[in-house]
Amino acid sequence: IFTYDVACIYGVNLRKRFGSRYPHLVPLLDRMQLLLPKLHALAHKEICQIVLALCYTWGAGLSHGESVEHPWAEHNQVGLSTREMGSGHRHDALNMIHNYWNWCKM
Repeated sequence: IFTYDVACIYGVNLRKRFGSRYPHLVPLLDRMQLLLPKLHALAHKEICQIVLALCYTWGAGLSHGESVEHPWAEHNQVGLSTREMGSGHRHDALNMIHNYWNWCKM
């Protein structure tokens, strides 16, 4: 399951785009479902809301499809404190922040 704000538009030419740039990944598209995250669903046409709805998709459970956006507020703050660091130190600091975020989700 892959959720994206504009899944209905993005999915139209997805196979063609992958075929031209990443032909070895095209078989994965058959196993992947493009769906709308719940927060963005109401901005779409009714047919998109029904066909691409997480709540009607087997295996989606009660997912809302927006989990990837949760840490952005914290990561934006981290950017302020790491932008003056050298690349190695910044990489280490960002790794620690991401590891901490993953630990908190458990």
